[in-house]
Amino acid sequence: MGISKFMMLLIIFTLIFLFVEKDQIIQKMKNEKKPTVSFIDSTMYEITEVNIKQIVKSKQTDIYNEREELKDATIVARSNNNSYDTNIVSSKNMIKIDDKVFLSDSVNLQLSNGTNIKTEQLNYNLKTRIAYNDVDFTAIRDTDTFKGNSLYLDSVNNHLKAEKTKFRMKVGNNE
Repeated sequence: MGISKFMMLLIIFTLIFLFVEKDQIIQKMKNEKKPTVSFIDSTMYEITEVNIKQIVKSKQTDIYNEREELKDATIVARSNNNSYDTNIVSSKNMIKIDDKVFLSDSVNLQLSNGTNIKTEQLNYNLKTRIAYNDVDFTAIRDTDTFKGNSLYLDSVNNHLKAEKTKFRMKVGNNE
């Protein structure tokens, strides 16, 4: 009889502890990395022995050990070594890791062949000059407009590929 009362009390206390809210104290550690160097309203020139390779201009630049974070930034890079043609890429938020640039928020890519691409997100490799994304974009060249999704652009080979595309062309009269 005493054991059955003890078991009943044990079950009741177990149920009470299951349904009573417990406050857990968890000590949180802030693992926030601070930038090594920060610049405000900066312009950086990458200069070789022959010419200027690229220019990076931004409102704010935070340089970490493995990456660079830029706000309201523009990168002007040579399209090839033998000419003065340039590719210009700009956005409000930019993360640069080595030669890879991840752009977001009002992205604009202007190629040396006159193509202008506007989108909200873009991944661009400065070395291979390949751009790609998975969101909607608009590309304008001369009087032609090209809209679509999931852009893949190889600016070296002039290869453009996209999904869900709409193309508008202005045709002139040859009279």
